[in-house]
Amino acid sequence: MKFVVLGGCGIIGRVVVRDLFMTTGDEIIIADRNKEKAFNYARSFHSSRIKAKSLDITSNSQLVSLIKGSDVVVNCVQYYFNMQIMRACLQARTNYLDLGGLFHETRKQLKLSHKFKKIGKVAVLGCGSTPGITNVMAAYGSQKLKRFSSIDITFADKDYTKYSQPFVLPYSFKTLVDEYTKSPAVYKNGKLFFAEPRSGIKMYDFGDFGKLKGFYSLHSELATLPASFKKNGLKNCEFRVTFPDEFNKIIETIINLGLTSHDEVNVEGENVKIIDLTSKVMDQFIPHGRIKDEEMLQVVFDSRFAMRAYTKSDGIYPAGVIDTAVPCSIIAQMIVNIQEKGVFPPETIINPLIFFKELKKRGIKVFENKKEI
Repeated sequence: MKFVVLGGCGIIGRVVVRDLFMTTGDEIIIADRNKEKAFNYARSFHSSRIKAKSLDITSNSQLVSLIKGSDVVVNCVQYYFNMQIMRACLQARTNYLDLGGLFHETRKQLKLSHKFKKIGKVAVLGCGSTPGITNVMAAYGSQKLKRFSSIDITFADKDYTKYSQPFVLPYSFKTLVDEYTKSPAVYKNGKLFFAEPRSGIKMYDFGDFGKLKGFYSLHSELATLPASFKKNGLKNCEFRVTFPDEFNKIIETIINLGLTSHDEVNVEGENVKIIDLTSKVMDQFIPHGRIKDEEMLQVVFDSRFAMRAYTKSDGIYPAGVIDTAVPCSIIAQMIVNIQEKGVFPPETIINPLIFFKELKKRGIKVFENKKEI
């Protein structure tokens, strides 16, 4: 087997590479735009199985050349490039998976199913935590309940870390801004509509994780779950993000000040998008080093049947990074054994019990109501 991890030096890509290395004996290519970082990370494994390649993701010829001959391409770069990378995989005739397309991109990607089927390959979309683990938990719940009318998806984090930095960003600033500003998809009474950003406020009681306020956010689950579970009677499906009030105020202030605008400003003779400048600054607040936190993903059916997944940080990476990267590695290893060909969301193609067993090996525990699976 040969895996290519695009964005293999990013915070998610690094953990994907680490897990693939620890759980397989296969060849792994770290592909990243930062050549020095890629080679340094590859060397840190002291193994000939891991190699590094520099890559300009915007160059189709370079991308196709790099992934040709690989078995699986794991896409850990910003979701804006998903379609371009999938088309390159079609040209290179290789399997593909990613972390999600924030609804709209996912819908476009699903339309490539007949092309992947034609070349006898598989693409699985949204293989992180949410989407990803949440989708597979939804599949498990659907098998247990058979009939249900609603699915409510959310998550919570509990952080014990003593930070020296003034602010902590959980993941990519650009993705976070999209979640705060793009109109969220909501499925209600059997119909899909787009609500106002940050609407649909709901209080969640997460027990030991405390009480947190959630609001609607655009997410990939809504692009697939309504169709996947229509046969089960699904009429309502919602996804909410939950962040502390203080965090919300900071992000909302940055947005309201126009610091996430796509307008350009001139910086030392070069036109640069304002959001690119802000992202450069804000992404420095993604924590590195010793992190001590826990994350819980939650999928509730009809307010009566709850699936939850718990992840703890490992002292190096935050829980939210681990439960996003680890499913990518697991599904990348499963993908070559999938008999059906085409493009799929995780809930229709991944065996829940096999997947949960692999999560458990990595310390991610899944519960049906309050009973561990």
